[in-house]
Amino acid sequence: MLDEQVPPEEEMPEVASLDDKRIGLENVAGIPDADVVAPPFETGSGVAVPIARQEAVDSIFRIVEIPAQFPGGADAWRRYLERNLNYPEPAVDNGTQGNVMVQFVVDREGNISAVEALNDPGDGLAREAVRIIKQGPKWQPAEQNGRRVGYRHVQSITFQLQ
Repeated sequence: MLDEQVPPEEEMPEVASLDDKRIGLENVAGIPDADVVAPPFETGSGVAVPIARQEAVDSIFRIVEIPAQFPGGADAWRRYLERNLNYPEPAVDNGTQGNVMVQFVVDREGNISAVEALNDPGDGLAREAVRIIKQGPKWQPAEQNGRRVGYRHVQSITFQLQ
């Protein structure tokens, strides 16, 4: 109902007019409304609680409370990249260096998918960055509101000749 359609006798009183009022001692039955549907409930520990909405769990998040991470943390991730990245021969021959930004999804189970390079310095650097992420182990999934969720991660991988 729009504000303009509320009859004057049903309008909410001004807060200032309630200063000298006391709470009544009689119970007034509400108006039954058959059109109101209560949310579904699940019981577990004897207390009925509304069933949590599921749509957010299936979404892929960019910002979460606890981001997905490589098993062992950032240091383990760095060691994994150092040990497994192969500098492509054409890049070595041409002296190609640079950063490759790789985007990928870590799902609720920690699996990696949708791996793609966002830029390509050339000579196979982007292809190598994508390869190393695809062949890597499962990650620890991201968490949002105490639940594991899909997470879109962007990683910079630096290729530098010495």
